[in-house]
Amino acid sequence: MQDTGFETTTLDFNDVFDQFDFSTPLASQNENPSSLSGEPESGEDEPCPLYTMTWKLQLRKGRVSKLTEDTIEDLDIAPGAYWNEVLQPELAILVQSKLPEPQYQPDETTITVLNSKRGETPFLKRFDKLTINWSTVENKLRSWSNHNSTLKIAISFIYKESQPSNKDGKVGRGATRKHTAALEKLVARQEASGTRPVWKDVYQVFECNSAACTNRGFSCWRYNDKHYKLDSDIMERLVDCAEEGHKLETHADVPEAIRELIVTRDSEDSARKRRKRKADPLPITVHVTCPGQSSPAKSLGEGQPMMQLNIQPPEDEAPKFYSDWLEARVKDQSWRAATRLAGEVTVAKGYDLQWLYTNQKAGRDMLEKSGVLEGVAARYVSWIPQWVQDVYTD
Repeated sequence: MQDTGFETTTLDFNDVFDQFDFSTPLASQNENPSSLSGEPESGEDEPCPLYTMTWKLQLRKGRVSKLTEDTIEDLDIAPGAYWNEVLQPELAILVQSKLPEPQYQPDETTITVLNSKRGETPFLKRFDKLTINWSTVENKLRSWSNHNSTLKIAISFIYKESQPSNKDGKVGRGATRKHTAALEKLVARQEASGTRPVWKDVYQVFECNSAACTNRGFSCWRYNDKHYKLDSDIMERLVDCAEEGHKLETHADVPEAIRELIVTRDSEDSARKRRKRKADPLPITVHVTCPGQSSPAKSLGEGQPMMQLNIQPPEDEAPKFYSDWLEARVKDQSWRAATRLAGEVTVAKGYDLQWLYTNQKAGRDMLEKSGVLEGVAARYVSWIPQWVQDVYTD
């Protein structure tokens, strides 16, 4: 080989590789191995703030009535977990005792999250039947966890009467057809279990077939040549008496306590009809007289002294009864939800119906700022006298 004049060097690759460390580098103490691998850092779920839960079981039959209510304080478990572990089984047992099938089924569930901090608007959600998105409720609850305020969750489980599946034949008008269908199912279940069908016997005794009776097709109690219409509540009481062994073969066998209840309800119904016939359609005005001078009549809603309302329930419970009465008069779900919210806000903020009626403009503004629909807020503060007259005025 020709000599080029350059000195050549032979490399030993073993020596070169010994200078490099090809082992996997160790993570430093300040590094998270999971972050190096691209995986999200694992950790516990965000804790649930302390809160109070109030829940009630309600029944919608024309109007919404409360069957039972309970309060659980100082809860620190997420509402969804509490529902799965405690509340759902407890509700099922309560429904079984208070609302046996097949008459009733879940209609809707309303949940309101309340914050005692001034100016916070209640968070209202409505769910069909018992299909509840608890994550929405829990997210709102956690968003208020740093407000240093008292948190509360109010839940209403509302059930309704099931529609009868048996529509064959004519069994009466209106409520009679619906109630009879439910009774037939109960009778069939009693007969299948070997139980004497008491319901059927009682309804046969009090079935009214008189052509001269205005209640024909319904159940009646005949006493002193007068027919008293019997609603489902009275009939259930009579059935309970029969199941307890009380003789109920003729109208003369009706117990004295139930007789008094029948006569009282008939009198109340007659008085209510007379009041409606005599109702004055003219708008109500009130004359306001100040010391030393007189002033002309003022229309409602101007913050002037108003008539004293004869409201019989406790002042902190009256808005709930009033809301139920208003809600029963409409079908639109947004109206119904807004009406319930108006009652809850009124109680939560410490107002009573007398103040709302006397200060209608301020009351409307308060309800609207709390999330109540504008029209429903106006309706809520102005219909109070009609409710008092319809329900509590003799």
